Amino acid sequence: MKNRILITGASGQLGEFFVKSLIQDNNYVLATDIRENKSLDCDFEFFDIFNFEMGDQLIKKYKINQVYNFAAILSAKGEKDPLLTWEINNAGFINIARLCLKNDIKKIFWPSSIAVFGHNSNLDFVKNDEAMLPETMYGVSKLACEKVMFYFNSKNLIDIRSIRFPGIVSNSEPGGGTTDYIIDMLYHAKKEKNYTCFLKENAFLPMMHIDDAIDASIKLMKIDKSSLSKRSPYNISSFETSPSRWLDLIKSIGYDLKMNYKVDYRQKIADSWPKKVDDTALRKDIKWSPKYNDLETAKHIINLIQL
Repeated sequence: MKNRILITGASGQLGEFFVKSLIQDNNYVLATDIRENKSLDCDFEFFDIFNFEMGDQLIKKYKINQVYNFAAILSAKGEKDPLLTWEINNAGFINIARLCLKNDIKKIFWPSSIAVFGHNSNLDFVKNDEAMLPETMYGVSKLACEKVMFYFNSKNLIDIRSIRFPGIVSNSEPGGGTTDYIIDMLYHAKKEKNYTCFLKENAFLPMMHIDDAIDASIKLMKIDKSSLSKRSPYNISSFETSPSRWLDLIKSIGYDLKMNYKVDYRQKIADSWPKKVDDTALRKDIKWSPKYNDLETAKHIINLIQL
């Protein structure tokens, strides 16, 4: 049966890319958001994830049988209004789960984040089932949803699948994440403008190309549940980089980006996140490996940026 997929947060950093890939994979896609996106090549409806009645109507009208739930507030923005971040990230997650239970939708994809880890985790190399005491409301909200996800999966109420995304490198405009410097640097290089970085030059964090993130997510959704060793989210990564390392890569592909540093509150967030993650479980369970390393990512994404 052809999947009929509802995507929340479809106008955000991840949503629009998933829309395109899922359509190409021969799925029907209904994109939803509280902001219109006329570039999406599919049906679109305005939908606030707190509006249960509207969600119920859309699921019935479009005969939805899967949900990709991307509606969320990201890390740096989340620290400016932590209570709103908790409400949108958690109450929104629960509302989508309620809608799926009511309409007998068995499968959800929901992205978690490396933000669930903290200083009590082994940040030099974080294993999949590491101790977690996140230090941002974004991380706290994601971890709370991870626990609810584990409950739903353990009770066989809903099949929720999830990946803890690192920094995602795409050609979308930066959207309020601590790792967004990596995209912002590419934009500034393309515009031939100087860039001021908010992280220290040696602040290493795990990253990956958007296409690799999508490929792994769709593979995870397709695979038989019996092949999965985790009822909670999987770690994933492709490469690790820092602002100074990324600057060197940008220069190596022919862009003379000038950069200085003005470290702000986002450095403290980055200090509580992994420098490298162990994604052995995901690679083994879904037989996946990334196609892009750091240099290939920089080359590909900067060529996609249109000014």
